[in-house]
Amino acid sequence: APTPAPTPGPASEPSAEEQHIISGTVTMVVNTSAVDACADGDLAKAFLSAQAKVANVSESAVEVQCVAGGDSTSRRLAESITWSYKITVESEEQASGVVSLIEDRSEAELADEIKDFLPENSQYKTVAVTGITAAASVVTVTSTTTLTHEHGGPGGDEGLDDSRAHTPAALGAVAVAMFTATLTLSH
Repeated sequence: APTPAPTPGPASEPSAEEQHIISGTVTMVVNTSAVDACADGDLAKAFLSAQAKVANVSESAVEVQCVAGGDSTSRRLAESITWSYKITVESEEQASGVVSLIEDRSEAELADEIKDFLPENSQYKTVAVTGITAAASVVTVTSTTTLTHEHGGPGGDEGLDDSRAHTPAALGAVAVAMFTATLTLSH
């Protein structure tokens, strides 16, 4: 006889973890092409290190991403770049404090912090910060685990199976979108 399919057991209570995140942008003027500035590893490291220092957190709590602004093919002497950053902290109070620290720092002070982390021979020692934004938010991350009981006679296993609830939901949304697009195109 065929082995019956596993039957789901009781799901454990979802565990929720709050993450307190400060996110924002810093706009800078650089004396090279914006694309080159965004690709420069030393500048990225210096910006990340300066943000960690200002926020008084470890560098591992900071994520940064650079977007080139302006026309990078022009012959202008300076171009702008925008750094998006995300800093993860332990509490709402700490997040609020970090936002205050960032907002209280002048553009010139932040530029000096970045320059302090650049190598001595860096072409970005003349970087100028022209804009700073910061906002705190709370993100709740939830995870669940489902017990699966195998019915296979002697030696049947009982174990944990990570919930894959998000996969069918995502595929369902894609299927509906594809179906809708097909209907729209066929009319």
